[in-house]
Amino acid sequence: MVTGRWIPGVALLALFVAGAAFAQEPPLTPEQVTTGEVRLSMSSDYARLRVDGEEWENHEFLDNGRTVVIHALDRTEEHVVSLTPIYPDLAPFELRIAPSDWKLATVGKLLKMWRVEQRIVFKKVPPAAKPVTPPPAEPDSQD
Repeated sequence: MVTGRWIPGVALLALFVAGAAFAQEPPLTPEQVTTGEVRLSMSSDYARLRVDGEEWENHEFLDNGRTVVIHALDRTEEHVVSLTPIYPDLAPFELRIAPSDWKLATVGKLLKMWRVEQRIVFKKVPPAAKPVTPPPAEPDSQD
């Protein structure tokens, strides 16, 4: 009698699993995915970010501000990423990202994503030379 109660439960579970497997959409191929992330490790921290001349809100800083990750960037177009350090003795850096720069990176065991990784080293700005002021002219003394 106990086995008679298990049969409808097992049948219901089998229908549920079969229905869930049938309802899933086929996975996208990598070529169908048009967005990815740009991962930039920098020699300075918390640089101001602009993408194609505009502020880009969909980003995050990692590693105490030394790595910036730009999310949801269209990989089918060319982009210009500008980084301006917060320290005045470092020069801004501009990076061009072409569609050919994107690589398929493994994120998890079965998960891959499009990614560009780059190391940015900000150059030092030479200190501005102070203008040389001539000494004040001595007034002519008439004796």
